[in-house]
Amino acid sequence: MCPLITRSGPRPGPGWVSAFPTPTCTQRRVHGNEAHPYGMQDRGLNFMSEVEFRVLGPLQLKVSGRTVPLRGMKHQIVLGSLLTAESRRTSIGRLVDSVWGTTPPSTAGKQIRNAVSDLRNILAPSGAVITPVADGYQLDIGEARLDLHEFRRHLAQARTHLGQGRKPDAIVEFRAALSLWTGPMLSGIESATLQAQVAGVNEGRLSVAEECIDLELAHDRHKSLVSELAAWVAEYPLRERMVAQYVLALHRSGARARAFTVYEQARRNLAESLGLSPGPELLEVHQLMLREDFDAAAPAAAPAVRIAPSAPPVPLPAVPADAVSTADAGVPAPDNLPFESGHFVGRTAEIEALLAGGAAAGPRRVLSVDGMGGVGKTTLAVYFAHRVADRYPDGRIFLDLCGHTRHEDPLGHRAALRQLLVLSGLPEGELPDSVEALVQMWRGRTAGRRMLVVLDNAVGAEQIGPLLPAGDECLTLVTSRRRLTMTALSPTRVVSLDPVSREEGYALFCRLLGKRHPQPRPDEVSGILDHCGDLPLAVAAAAARLRRRPSWQVWYLAQRLADPAVRLADLQTEHGGIVACFDASYRHLNAGQQRLLRLLGTAEGERTDVASTSVLAGLPPFVAEQMLESLVDEHLLFQPEPGQYRMHPLVKTYCAQLPGHDGTSGPQPERHGALSAEPLAA
Repeated sequence: MCPLITRSGPRPGPGWVSAFPTPTCTQRRVHGNEAHPYGMQDRGLNFMSEVEFRVLGPLQLKVSGRTVPLRGMKHQIVLGSLLTAESRRTSIGRLVDSVWGTTPPSTAGKQIRNAVSDLRNILAPSGAVITPVADGYQLDIGEARLDLHEFRRHLAQARTHLGQGRKPDAIVEFRAALSLWTGPMLSGIESATLQAQVAGVNEGRLSVAEECIDLELAHDRHKSLVSELAAWVAEYPLRERMVAQYVLALHRSGARARAFTVYEQARRNLAESLGLSPGPELLEVHQLMLREDFDAAAPAAAPAVRIAPSAPPVPLPAVPADAVSTADAGVPAPDNLPFESGHFVGRTAEIEALLAGGAAAGPRRVLSVDGMGGVGKTTLAVYFAHRVADRYPDGRIFLDLCGHTRHEDPLGHRAALRQLLVLSGLPEGELPDSVEALVQMWRGRTAGRRMLVVLDNAVGAEQIGPLLPAGDECLTLVTSRRRLTMTALSPTRVVSLDPVSREEGYALFCRLLGKRHPQPRPDEVSGILDHCGDLPLAVAAAAARLRRRPSWQVWYLAQRLADPAVRLADLQTEHGGIVACFDASYRHLNAGQQRLLRLLGTAEGERTDVASTSVLAGLPPFVAEQMLESLVDEHLLFQPEPGQYRMHPLVKTYCAQLPGHDGTSGPQPERHGALSAEPLAA
């Protein structure tokens, strides 16, 4: 008979069954003069057997390779919360929110304490200790392993290898890190609060996978990656970087038809789910395939763009009889225009203005479209470009200048010119290095030709000067968040976009909502459009949000958007949504402009004037006016009449939530003389 092995301290209550099965004699290991199940010392702190907590997938506790059963969902949520806190305190209130959400029972606190008591008994043989700290608990896993720690250790080693230029070794470490995952973090645990807490780690896993795959693609491992990428894309069909990697792997593996099919499906998914066109990474791979495979069948034609029912068709000018290609015979004209949005509405007057400007006589014609972020400048530019494409048989080129991109710097002249020349059909290896030589080559490439060049997302007029084509029959269309009316550019026609009309906003919302919800009445959608400020990007995000939540009603979404605390979060998309859009504008401002925006964001009302702003910001009136005018040029303020300024409601919500100079939420204005606390004029 094996001697009984006891532990000091109080015994569990009646009816309790240990999660660790009673060991046999052969299962005991002797350490010194003591024996314990699975080789653990009686103290429960140091042990010979291996204890591992797993959170990178379903929650698991393993001892010597055996899975220890955990109790019901409540116990798993509490343990998962304590583990992901990584030895930090977790309050009872947070645990209550994780288990029951917004509707906890009156006995919630007592049930949490009971669950913690049960977990102590279950975890005692593992050496893990749950300690009460203030109004919560802290979990110390001792010498046990946590797969999240292993994941980070492998990542750190991979980064070290990359810094030393040892990419094959970095790939090995990246793969070791990814092999620890068996699914999304804490998958199977039904807790919206807990899942929101671990969302960042899940995103990190996907970013690591993409980084590793990029390295492997660079080592020509295309064929070996096809199956893995197919699985990733099936799980995350709207993750453009993975889709681009999958398309590239297919194309380089010889599955060219499949590569074009996957790209087209991704384009449709983005349009139908989010109302978006493919981003730069996906477009770049598509352009690469077209350049490398001119003999392949042309991609399927883009779906016809529909105008809102209230908007009459815009007549297009006839194509001149002499509009024939002057390019070399037998060489396809470059054409990388993005696909048109299938949900385009309205903008009739703006389209007519662009058509008139495009038809005007004169050399080096330039059309400019400006407006605030999310107002639909790129969508309008692409729509217009497709309408006039047949007038420019020598090529249609689209280039994103990254002027207001969240995590990218604007393209410099050298990088932009190289991309334009490659898009025009020249091999990258034949391009010169100096900007001057690149400018001369671009001008020679476009001289005497009929080409349409779309320079999207420009940071300013100085960025696009050297990029203008030289041909008198060429047309350049520029979009920017800044007003490009400076004499250095001399655009033929300037079109400034405002948010869409209420009728156009309603039409856009209904089209993007799809058929999963009954079509709402205009008065039902009015509240949503009010909170979106009729901004097309926000309207599209709201419709996509409702489309992804079939159980939500229109009134419920309107109610959520009425709360400024959750408004921006509910208008998020996979690409960042409103916050990412406004971030890209805010980061380009100087410190004074940023401070003024934060002040205006927390002031009362959406309107102000020079006098009120001067008092609010502690600035001389002429300085306050200059700063207000500069924000109008950045399309971060409207000017409904001279001397009056208005913030878009979403810009105001965004600015009100920006941290102040001391890191606190909302601005903390510095004192400039007697700074008044009186609100902005309503």
